[in-house]
Amino acid sequence: MSLPSGGFFTRRSPRPRVKALLEGIADAVQAAVRGFVGDLGEVVGKGATGAATQRIDLVAERAAFSFLEDRGLPYTVVSEEAGRVEGDGDWTLVLDPVDGTHNAVRGFPAYAVSVAAVPRAPRKKVERLRDVRAGLVRDLVNGHTYFAEAGKGALLNNRPIQVRKPFAPRDTVFDVYLGEKAHADSMLVANVARRVRNLGAASLDLCMVATGAVDLYYLHSTEVGHELRAMDVAAGVLIVRQAGGEVVGLDRKPLDMDLGPAARSNVIAYGDEQILEMLA
Repeated sequence: MSLPSGGFFTRRSPRPRVKALLEGIADAVQAAVRGFVGDLGEVVGKGATGAATQRIDLVAERAAFSFLEDRGLPYTVVSEEAGRVEGDGDWTLVLDPVDGTHNAVRGFPAYAVSVAAVPRAPRKKVERLRDVRAGLVRDLVNGHTYFAEAGKGALLNNRPIQVRKPFAPRDTVFDVYLGEKAHADSMLVANVARRVRNLGAASLDLCMVATGAVDLYYLHSTEVGHELRAMDVAAGVLIVRQAGGEVVGLDRKPLDMDLGPAARSNVIAYGDEQILEMLA
């Protein structure tokens, strides 16, 4: 029986198309989260990074792993809870099963599954952010799907998206983290903008830059270990870049980091480079 060219597998190969692969993982996570009945915030252990694992994280991660196992897809997975789980496939999948766990538990409607695909690195080496080939962020509240593939642009629900260029200096909207661990310069950045927002789910915050909903996303933590993890940003960074924007570190150089469970970074994402001139 021949397989449809637009289906999960290609005609000539048993390997799934990367977009279908990432969509399949997102579908599985979304179904598991929506179907769960119980205490989403129940602490059930600790993840690979040392942070508490809540029930919603475990339900979502298990759904993603089950999806891969049931289809015989032996890819390496780097995930928030499980850490790095080695497989012998040709992709490494960088997964945050639920980005914005605290939002989900509190009932704030901004949380997502984020998954990126990067060619598996040679033995004893770790993949890097610059090598991500595809990324998908699925808003688990409204189902909106953001996707990008290197060199092919960025999409929202299969329609092209772009960052806001040129920005309007008198109508700037900045997305700035202002929590208890925010560096003092975060308030200075916020004060430059006409309006300030923050979703508290980095993958979605980055996607807001990609769609032009905000001009800037800024996160600068004063506490080492509280910066964004590779799992939080691997998909979103590619989506911003493919939408015409950029993501840099505090040094203003294009963000790059290894994609291991322990990797963390502060970030600045923007649509128009002139935005950086406005920052303190």
